[in-house]
Amino acid sequence: YYNLDVTDLVKEYTSGKYENTGFLIKARTESNNYIAFYSSDIGNVNQEPKFSVTKKAPAVTVTVTGANDNRLRQASPDTVFQSSPYIDVGGMSNVRYRDIIRFDLSEYTGSTEVSNAAISLYWYYPEGSSRPSDTIVEIYRPASAWNPSYVSWNKRDKGISWKNPGGDWYDKNGVLQGSTPYATLTIKGSTLPDNRYYNLDVTDLVKEYTSGKYENTGFLIKARTESNNYIAFYSNDIGNKDQVPKLQLVYS
Repeated sequence: YYNLDVTDLVKEYTSGKYENTGFLIKARTESNNYIAFYSSDIGNVNQEPKFSVTKKAPAVTVTVTGANDNRLRQASPDTVFQSSPYIDVGGMSNVRYRDIIRFDLSEYTGSTEVSNAAISLYWYYPEGSSRPSDTIVEIYRPASAWNPSYVSWNKRDKGISWKNPGGDWYDKNGVLQGSTPYATLTIKGSTLPDNRYYNLDVTDLVKEYTSGKYENTGFLIKARTESNNYIAFYSNDIGNKDQVPKLQLVYS
């Protein structure tokens, strides 16, 4: 047997994009190159044409919690905020705030195909007061592994500094310290916390991690601009499973 991969055409048929009109088989050039294959009328099941289909497994939806998350605070550049009940982004009183967070994806690496992934953050501050500016939350890929016991605005591990204070990251285009985020979320300055989760679509980045393209270094969360737009979300240390950061995965 000789095989031809017709996956794309069969997908068009099974999705309903086109009526199933089968396959027309020809040679690219048609001169002095005649060959023949057995047909379905040969009478031998071991020689007739075969069509092999691999069905996708049903999609599974899971919610991953238990993240490592740390605040990065410019005004406390060497302080490790590992157990704070909140994580925060933006700027307030000329101080910038960023976060770094990582979920364990080892169970989904290599053997699964992720079709959707979203980080869910529970917004809680500032309660009862608006902000002068909108907050555009952005997600980037940390450039290096970091240690939650030592990571800070200045350092990513014990005795190891970030090359850029506030964190080193790659953007969606693979640019170091680039400005094209993997995901964005805009929270209007006039909007107040409303006791619910807000989602950022991180499908592309999670696919890069679970496919093995990149080491899972987690997510660096920052605001596009960092002035007069400070907001905070509950961290994994809040102690309430209904408010902790979550990563929602759909995979097969």
